Amino acid sequence: MLPAERRQFILDELYRNKAVAVNELAQQLDVTPMTIRRDLQLLEENGLVEKSHGGAILTESLVKEATYHNRKLVHIEEKQRMAEAALPLIESSMSLYIDAGTTNYELAVVMAKRPWDDLTVVTNDLAIAQVLTSVSGIEVIMLGGHIDAESDSSCGVFATHMVKQMHFDISFLGTQAITPDWRIMTANSEKIDVKRACVAASDKNILLADHSKFKKHKLYYIFDMWLLDMVISDYCAEAAEQQLFEEHQITFIHV
Repeated sequence: MLPAERRQFILDELYRNKAVAVNELAQQLDVTPMTIRRDLQLLEENGLVEKSHGGAILTESLVKEATYHNRKLVHIEEKQRMAEAALPLIESSMSLYIDAGTTNYELAVVMAKRPWDDLTVVTNDLAIAQVLTSVSGIEVIMLGGHIDAESDSSCGVFATHMVKQMHFDISFLGTQAITPDWRIMTANSEKIDVKRACVAASDKNILLADHSKFKKHKLYYIFDMWLLDMVISDYCAEAAEQQLFEEHQITFIHV
């Protein structure tokens, strides 16, 4: 393993666990404790870690980033499969809205691997905007408004106002929870109107949600699931649930 790869491994361990021990890292990486100490020294000099007795912890400025990093890693394979399933739905010259969230972030990652022609992407997610802004043939529009520190995304009245002036061929939406009676929910009241405006502004609304979001509750109601046109998920819908999707003319793609 190259030194740069070793230091990235150390950072990944810190993102997951918030702290690392020199001896444990040395065993995992099959190097001497002195090598790990030198790596930690370099990472500390770059402001990424703070050395502690026998190991290191993340700097305070990276703790929030670690939380987001951890969310991206949860069900990562399922999120990547959903992203791959959504990609063929996108064509050049479209106008898209890509909602904030770690699943939709994976969609942005696969989109960035190919060239496009005259594709417009509107998003409220800072990480998604950063991934797509340098991709050939994509114009990225970042919604304004209040930045939610938990998700690094814009929301609130200004973001909603911008969306109401737009039209999208497809909105790729995310959610924090889908209740047993098929309501889309959020824990952040400032995201309600933005999501509702996106649904109203789109020809087709597609939800990307892994199985962990189903049959859960959050505080605020956004809209009924039946407003959607398609759901892409690894959730294993029962026969009665599949029938409900068909009755409401929702295409359910299982990945």
